[in-house]
Amino acid sequence: MSDVKGTCVARMVGLALVAVLMLLVGCDDRLPGEAEVSLYASVDAGSAERTESSLSITPSNYVVGLTYFALERDDGLVVPIIESDDPIRYDLSDAVGSLSLFMGKKTIPLGTYTGYRMRFTYLEMDMESSFEVPSWSTDNTHPLVSASRDEDVMVHASHTFRMYFNTDGPYWKRDMVVQSGEDALTGDPIWSWMHASLEDTDGRRSFFVESETHPIDDLGFINLFDDRDFWQDPADYGDPETLITIVSGSTVGGLDASITPFTVSMDRDLLLTIDIFETFNFYETDDGSKYDNGKLDIGPYYDEIPIGTGDLTWYGDHGFHPFMPSYTLAPAD
Repeated sequence: MSDVKGTCVARMVGLALVAVLMLLVGCDDRLPGEAEVSLYASVDAGSAERTESSLSITPSNYVVGLTYFALERDDGLVVPIIESDDPIRYDLSDAVGSLSLFMGKKTIPLGTYTGYRMRFTYLEMDMESSFEVPSWSTDNTHPLVSASRDEDVMVHASHTFRMYFNTDGPYWKRDMVVQSGEDALTGDPIWSWMHASLEDTDGRRSFFVESETHPIDDLGFINLFDDRDFWQDPADYGDPETLITIVSGSTVGGLDASITPFTVSMDRDLLLTIDIFETFNFYETDDGSKYDNGKLDIGPYYDEIPIGTGDLTWYGDHGFHPFMPSYTLAPAD
């Protein structure tokens, strides 16, 4: 009987020791051959620089709608760190320079990692800008337009833009929309497409376009850079199953995504640096007009009817080129 009691006591003591050890190590359930990596991100920004008639500006506040981020091991194994059907909103506005934002962590297999892949739905940023339209436009009294006018001088303020790299509902790849207001009931932002051109005829005078479905017409819309190799088939712009993925080492579309290879043999912190310095370029006229001010003025162009018979009239700057930021992944520890 005493032997049985002794055995029971020994087992209880053993279980107690196991419980204490689990508390001390934090109940680590990782398997042998694994370690935890934590992903952080920061933004590298700078000031604008004007060269000839081309002006490049740097956004202020910066948000990434990310759905996927994965590491690639040197043997080809792809390990997702972030994976979501809906975009996860990461606000990097305060993660500038030496500051960073925690994005996620994952227990992954040990080894040397030499690449990464990421997929985001949109990039959202604030830029100082103004808006102008012809006097006959239906948006002549739009709040964004009215706030941009002061006699013959353009008034600039910070406005929020979204640039879509993957399809999300009515927003297609290459779309660029501006927050044009807020819903009176919900307070949610209202996003508007912007026509690239207007005509002084019925149904073709609106610059801002609000729609629950993607608008399509021959006036065209202000959108992102034109690169068929990067965006692939235009017929798939509205297809959410055709995905644009950023792959480190690729240079398609001027892409610059680099990595400092690292070995995971213990827990590590990684830092993704997003360089947004001068990533929005446009053509600035130097004709002494009210748009020749060194700042971004957005508006359509107008071609007199009959189309192609007269000179184009520009309401604002033109030749918009929102570029892809560059990305660098490196160990932070």
